[in-house]
Amino acid sequence: MIAGEGVRTPDPPPPEIAVTVLAADDLTPVDADVTVAGRMLEHDESGRAIVEWHDAPLELTIGAQGFHPATFPIVVLPVGLETEVRLDPVVLNGTVVTPDGRALPAATVTLGGEETTTNKNGRFSFVRAHGSELVLTRPAWEPQTVVWDGTEERMEISMQPRMIRALRVGGDKPGDPAVWDHLLDLAGESGVNAFVIDTKDEGGTIFWDMELALAHEVGAVDVRYDIDQVIADMDELDLYKITRITTFQDDFLPRAQPELAARNKNTGRPWENNNGVTWLDATDPASWDYPLAVAQEACRRGFDEIQFDYVRFPSDGDISVLEFDELTSDAYYSEPKQQRRIETISAFLEKAHGLLNPMGCAVAADIFAITLGSPSDEGIGQQPGPLSSHVDVLSPMIYSYTYPPGWGGYDDPNEHVEELVTNTLDAGIPKLEGFSIYRPWLQRAFITDDEILSIQQIAEDRDMGWMLWSANTVFDLGHLPPVIDR
Repeated sequence: MIAGEGVRTPDPPPPEIAVTVLAADDLTPVDADVTVAGRMLEHDESGRAIVEWHDAPLELTIGAQGFHPATFPIVVLPVGLETEVRLDPVVLNGTVVTPDGRALPAATVTLGGEETTTNKNGRFSFVRAHGSELVLTRPAWEPQTVVWDGTEERMEISMQPRMIRALRVGGDKPGDPAVWDHLLDLAGESGVNAFVIDTKDEGGTIFWDMELALAHEVGAVDVRYDIDQVIADMDELDLYKITRITTFQDDFLPRAQPELAARNKNTGRPWENNNGVTWLDATDPASWDYPLAVAQEACRRGFDEIQFDYVRFPSDGDISVLEFDELTSDAYYSEPKQQRRIETISAFLEKAHGLLNPMGCAVAADIFAITLGSPSDEGIGQQPGPLSSHVDVLSPMIYSYTYPPGWGGYDDPNEHVEELVTNTLDAGIPKLEGFSIYRPWLQRAFITDDEILSIQQIAEDRDMGWMLWSANTVFDLGHLPPVIDR
C-alpha cells in the first residue's frame, strides 16, 4: 500500500437476472434448459434460471420436453432483475382410420409415456407432445407403431384389423382330450390362428364353472371344460381366443324369471320357438344384465373377443303371438316396429362394447347374412349399417344350405357357394357406417375341400378374416389353409 492511499472498495458483482419459463397455454412453470453461448444456466431454489448481466445484450436459448424451442434476447437490464419467457407447447393432432378411411374410435394411442383414446371421430391429441414413437392398440386390430419426427402437427394413421382364421369349437369339445388335442394339432399344422369356443350355447347351457351365481341358480351351468386350462393351451400356441355367447335365446333364465321373457300374448307365459326354447325380452334392459355378466366374466378369464350370437329378435316360431314390454306383435313388420327393433339391438351392443372394450375384449355380433343385401331388418332387429357403430366385428353367417331353391336365381344355391359368399360380402361392404369390420362365418358342410378353401380366400381377398362353422366340430387339414407366419 502506498502511503496516503485509502483502501480500495472491491468492484460490485454483476447483477443477476432471474429468468422464469412458463407454458404459453396455461402459464404454469416449465422445467426448461436455458443456455447462453452454449453454457447451461443454473437454477435457483424456485426453479428460475440465473444469468449474469455484463452490460451487453444476451441471447437465451430455451428448450423443454413437449415445447417448441425458442430464443429470447435480453437487450437491456430488466426492471426488478426478473424476466419471463413463454414457450409454446408442441401439439400433435391425429386421426385413426380403418383401411377404407372410416373413423376408428376407442383406439389407445401412446406417445412418450402419455396415453389417450381416440374419440368417436377417430381423433386424438397430445398437448406438450414428446417422444419418437406412437403406439396404437385396439381390440380386434393389429397393434401398430408409427415413427413421429417431432415436427408433424397432424397425422392420419390407418390401422389394420387382425386377420383371423378361426375354427368353431362346441362347448363339449375342449373337455374331450382326444378332440381338443386334435384341434390344437390342426392349429399348429395349418394357418388357423384362432378358435371360437362356446361359453353359452343355443339352449342357454354354460360349459365352464362360472363364478356368476345366477347362472348356477337357474341351472344353466353344465361344466364340460376347465376354462383356465383351455386358455393356457390356446396361449401356448398364440391363438386368438374368441368365445361365443348366445344372448336372447335362452331356455333357463326366462323360465326361472318369466318377467324377463318374451311372452305369448295368448297365454301370458314365456313364448317358445319351434324347438320349444324360450327367449328373453330384448326390449327390457333388465334382461340384458345376465348375458352381459356372462360376457364380462368370460373376458376376465382370458378371452380376447366376446361374440354375441342370437343377438336379435326371434324368427323361427309363431311370432304372431309374440309380446314384449315395449314392442307388440301387431304390425310387426311396420317401419316404426322395425326401427324399434334395430334401436334395441344397437343399444344392447353399445352397452356391451362400453363394458367390454375397456376390459381389453373386442365385441362381435353374429348376424343373418341376408341382412347384408336386404333393405329391412328381416324382422330381427339386425341391419349392418346401424350395428356397425357399436361393435368391433360383424359376422354374417353365410351358409349356402340355408338358402331356399331359387335364391339369387340359383336352382340349388348349395352348388353356388362361391357366388353366394362373393355377392353377400360385396353387397354388405358399402353398408358399413361405423367402425366395424366383417368377419364372416363360412360353412364346412355340404361342399368340397376346394370350395371351402376358395370361400376362405374370397373373404381374405377383401381383407377379411373368417370363421369356419361345424356343428360337430369336425375339421381336417384338407380344408384348412397352410401355415402362415403369424
